[in-house]
Amino acid sequence: MKIKDQKDDFKIKSRWVSVLLVLFILIGCKQNTDHSQSETSTNTTLVAQDPPTIDEVQEVVAAFNNVMVNPTAELMETLCAEELTYGHSSGHVQDKDEFIDDLVNGPFNFLSLEADDQTIHISGNTAIVRHIFLAKGTNAGEAVDVRIGNMQVYQKGKDGKLRLLARQAYKLPN
Repeated sequence: MKIKDQKDDFKIKSRWVSVLLVLFILIGCKQNTDHSQSETSTNTTLVAQDPPTIDEVQEVVAAFNNVMVNPTAELMETLCAEELTYGHSSGHVQDKDEFIDDLVNGPFNFLSLEADDQTIHISGNTAIVRHIFLAKGTNAGEAVDVRIGNMQVYQKGKDGKLRLLARQAYKLPN
């Protein structure tokens, strides 16, 4: 009698194990299905928006550089994303409001600005721009020449406009 009870117990336990295994497999499949559906909707969103063109990026970089030389808060507001993070070669990082206020009211004034050796890489609605930032200006009335590396990230918004999302300058070797 004990052997039969043990066999019955074993059969019941293996059925439960089988049922649990099937449930785990089904749950795993459901999660993979949900995950692939969310990826599809994300990809559809990115594809639905036209990526920026090289010409558009070159135009916005030129506009940004022109506003740096002749700064107005109104123009900078249109060229910068709300989430802007603006990094200087000194390591100082500013948000959008700090950057615009410093550019318009700060002690540094750009007299001229060039972007040498510029490269542009486009990925989705984002453009990564790298160049050598060459500028002449004054800092608290003293003449200053600037030569630094610069990386900018522009993002195309739902309104179709490119805005500066991030900028990081870095010191170049002498």
